[in-house]
Amino acid sequence: MHKYTGLTEKYLLGQKKRSILTIVGIILSVTLLTAVGTLAMSYQDKLVRQTIRDYGDYEVSFNGVPGKDVPRIVNQTAVSSAGVIHRIGYAIISSTSEKEKKESPFAAPYRYLNVKGYDSQAMSKLQVQLESGRLPQKPNEIILSSWSLNSFASKPAIGDKITLNLGDRLEASTGKVKSANSVGDYGWDLDETFKPRMKQQYTVVGVMKPGKNAMWSSTFIYSAITYDDHQKIDPSQTFFIYATMKSMDNIKDKTEAILSSLGWESVDQGSAQELNRESVIKNIRIEYNNELLQLFGKSTYNNVNQSSMYAFAALVLIIMGCTSAVIYNTFHISVLERISQFGMLRCIGATPAQIRKIVFKEATVLSLIAIPIGLFTGTILMKVLFYNISFLTLGFLNDMHMIISLPILLAAAGLGLIIVYVSALGPAKLASSVSPLEALKTSGSAVVGQGDIKRLSFAGSRWLGFEGRFASRNIRRNRKRFRITAFSMIISIVLYIVFSGLVNTLSTTSPSGINYSYSLEYQGISKRIPNSVYNKLATLNGVNQAYPFYNHQLQAIIPKDKVNPDYDQQQKGMYTVEKENGYRKDNNYLMSYGVNGLQELRPKLTSGSINASQMNDENGVIVIQKISMITDKGTQMIIDQTGFKVGDKIKVRSMNDKQSYKTVTVVGIADKGPLSDKYSGSAIIQMITTPKVIENITGDNTYDRIFIQANPGTDHGAIVDYFKSLVQKDAGYSYQNRVEEMKQARNDAMTLNIFLYGFIGVISAIAFLNILNTVSTNLILRTKEFSVLKAIGMTQKEIRKMVLLEGLFYGVFAAVYGGLLGTGLSYGVSYLMRNALRIDWVMPWSSILIGCLGAITAALIASYWPLRRLERIQITDGLRGEN
Repeated sequence: MHKYTGLTEKYLLGQKKRSILTIVGIILSVTLLTAVGTLAMSYQDKLVRQTIRDYGDYEVSFNGVPGKDVPRIVNQTAVSSAGVIHRIGYAIISSTSEKEKKESPFAAPYRYLNVKGYDSQAMSKLQVQLESGRLPQKPNEIILSSWSLNSFASKPAIGDKITLNLGDRLEASTGKVKSANSVGDYGWDLDETFKPRMKQQYTVVGVMKPGKNAMWSSTFIYSAITYDDHQKIDPSQTFFIYATMKSMDNIKDKTEAILSSLGWESVDQGSAQELNRESVIKNIRIEYNNELLQLFGKSTYNNVNQSSMYAFAALVLIIMGCTSAVIYNTFHISVLERISQFGMLRCIGATPAQIRKIVFKEATVLSLIAIPIGLFTGTILMKVLFYNISFLTLGFLNDMHMIISLPILLAAAGLGLIIVYVSALGPAKLASSVSPLEALKTSGSAVVGQGDIKRLSFAGSRWLGFEGRFASRNIRRNRKRFRITAFSMIISIVLYIVFSGLVNTLSTTSPSGINYSYSLEYQGISKRIPNSVYNKLATLNGVNQAYPFYNHQLQAIIPKDKVNPDYDQQQKGMYTVEKENGYRKDNNYLMSYGVNGLQELRPKLTSGSINASQMNDENGVIVIQKISMITDKGTQMIIDQTGFKVGDKIKVRSMNDKQSYKTVTVVGIADKGPLSDKYSGSAIIQMITTPKVIENITGDNTYDRIFIQANPGTDHGAIVDYFKSLVQKDAGYSYQNRVEEMKQARNDAMTLNIFLYGFIGVISAIAFLNILNTVSTNLILRTKEFSVLKAIGMTQKEIRKMVLLEGLFYGVFAAVYGGLLGTGLSYGVSYLMRNALRIDWVMPWSSILIGCLGAITAALIASYWPLRRLERIQITDGLRGEN
């Protein structure tokens, strides 16, 4: 034979089952790479689209720009495209009635339409959302907020023409025009006046959805958008520019170069907030859309970019290392069982280089078969996952799309091929270095280690019988094979622990907020909602729970030893006023959500207990300890504001009471508020208590807001009708409908959970198949050995017990080392992410337990499965074959 490598095809065809098992190992690895890559791309696509919807499709905004500088920014070489907005003017659509002013002293004097001119780029970049109709395309076309329609004397419909008397809002005392602070509006003066400038007729072509962040002022100031191509720029006006750069690299440097070219100095810079926000911008301000930029690793915070990159690289290396181990195991076991064959080839003249070529050619042939199948199975696996996402959300969520990316498929194939060759290096070296004479004497996998049999562990104890001792000796006799098989199980546990920890981290840091369907608020003179209103609401059809909300700002003395030094370092200036061996702080709130709220808080306690009677007697409060914050370096943190413990006393007094302090007692510590599953993002100290304690401390037992959680599957008409009747009766009432927003939030949360735990499911399934493949390969390749044992008198029942005990020993060994290694790597990934996301790392006990039990179960199943095949093999057939 001219080429020994010609034996490769004959061997692979002759040992079909062994070849198939090796192919399965490669398929599993490529499937994992394909699945992880596809999940990552799909998740990034979901996050990008969600972020664009919430924050806008731009990278940097220039707010409050003088008209003369607009062309100089838009035409910058670094700018790819820019959307421009300016305020055309306000228009009064109705006056606030005297009855409304009397019932609601803080009502604005008019209901305004805030007309802004957007060009087409601005409409696209700021994600103008329509309820009906279309976007304006001409200067005489307009879209109105759905909330504004009922404030017109005659409710406009799409296609109607409306005439607006546009002008400016003035400060009555000075006559100055109110500045265009931001794209949104915030507040008004009770004595402000209006000065008309021009009349303009528009055709209504669409109706906008109200902004999800709209506040109370949105009931008096409504948005309206018309089209303006901004070919003519009025130098006296102020503009807002939303720009997309040609490259995301070094966004901040490019922006500062633009500012320098304009001669702007000391410009305020910060991160953008969500769209439809109400904020005050007094001067020119630059905002970076870091929420979008960080998804591409290009935020203005270099430490966040580096930390995210290091963590991502670590995860990729873990995946590659684990997939390499899967393939290495199958190759190594195959080579160990064929040492005698390679010895024969050496005896007839094959060189070590030729032996290595045989192994590498096998790797190439198997890769050409397995990699395309792995790409296919990985894609199909994701199809099934995304189909289930669509099915389980019952059609509400079609926003999660599977992204089949050619670069991801090519990368998975390339990495799979690299991993196969790297994995074949060790077995190839082992095969080429075998001594011909030694190889002919032994199979290479049954070498008895000196002293191993004498030193038996618990596995050899009598209570497991001679099968247990035999299983223990088999493991010690075949130490290399044991390590290879156990390592395959270890990496499966490691994958589960690391990625389940990552999933928990991602779910922990999702946005916060209060979960409610409706809220009713009263801004009248009395600032009080009667109990009769609450009682009526609680009994309405569709209401699940109603929570009266008591909220009082307090002045408190925080003892110095209860201040968290890390939080104090991050929030400089929070604790500065010293008083009575502590710090006087005004940013404290005493809250109550009624009896129902205490029940909601009970499962969120981390220490202490809830007893309403005890709280009333002791002026007891439950302190919400943790908050979510973003540092000035862009790091997101989950951190304790204080170090209060159960039994601590806090001196407090009402902001309106300048008399002596009163004392409240900490009876419990919680991490989250009653109506939220997430950490608060507000830098206030919340103390949750009963209405009686609030009356004891503040002398006030009134509430001016009610939160309602409605039943999702019922009609809410009775709730809305009751709200409307209250508003008609007393203009001091206003209500907020968050049903659609909450539905979207629930759907998003469901999608995130399905996605994240689907990801864990993929990891777990592949890990299980990896264990199944490796353990089964090990047993099937020992067919001859089991036939010998049966020939010398072992019954099938005894062999079954021995093999299952071997599987149990594998599982226990892998559980110990896999738990330790997985925990260490989980901590390592958390440590690498510390500059982007800093939360307290906790021991992943549940993941360790599930991973270890899963590995042991998989080992037992993998041991039992091939036994059924081995039982059908006759002793003579088993002894005659190589394996």
